[in-house]
Amino acid sequence: MRPIRLLVIMLMGFAGLAACQTIAPTPPVTTADKFAPLAINARRLEIIDNWQMTVEAPYVGHRAQTLPSNLLADWAAQVLQPAGGSGELIFDILRASVIRIELPMKAGITNFLTDQQESKIKAEFVVNIMWLQPVGGTQARVELRADHSATIAESATANDLQTTIQTVLMAALTTLDQQARVELAKINKITLP
Repeated sequence: MRPIRLLVIMLMGFAGLAACQTIAPTPPVTTADKFAPLAINARRLEIIDNWQMTVEAPYVGHRAQTLPSNLLADWAAQVLQPAGGSGELIFDILRASVIRIELPMKAGITNFLTDQQESKIKAEFVVNIMWLQPVGGTQARVELRADHSATIAESATANDLQTTIQTVLMAALTTLDQQARVELAKINKITLP
């Protein structure tokens, strides 16, 4: 009777361990699909990537699901839709970076036992949008700058870092989208109804 009880207890223990498997949460998806398109008075859109991403510290953009410059290019192709006319819209990516900034840690016995903020992840976008309209000689240029940052605790896992990178990228892209809509609305006849 005793070996059977021991066997049942062991089986219940293994079943409990098997049921306690942890699955790492997946980071949020970075995509430009959620942004509504704008009908631009142009016959074509040209995307120029003038940003050379580095893979050396403090840059961590290469760890993102979608490279920051590719995310910007996807956004431009999704949002800035050429809808006719004789002009040309140029989307020039000047900066598309994600960096990790180390934060100073507090010393002392009380801080030794706490989970401090170890670093900050910052996404930064700088783009120029140029609208060239040969008929009538109209030209316009808008420079957009957007950034967003979030801190990471010293106990953060690699998955937490990945999630933070994706989160700050989408927040910076959302800010850029809002700025672009405000600035383009100021330019006469650049958008079509």
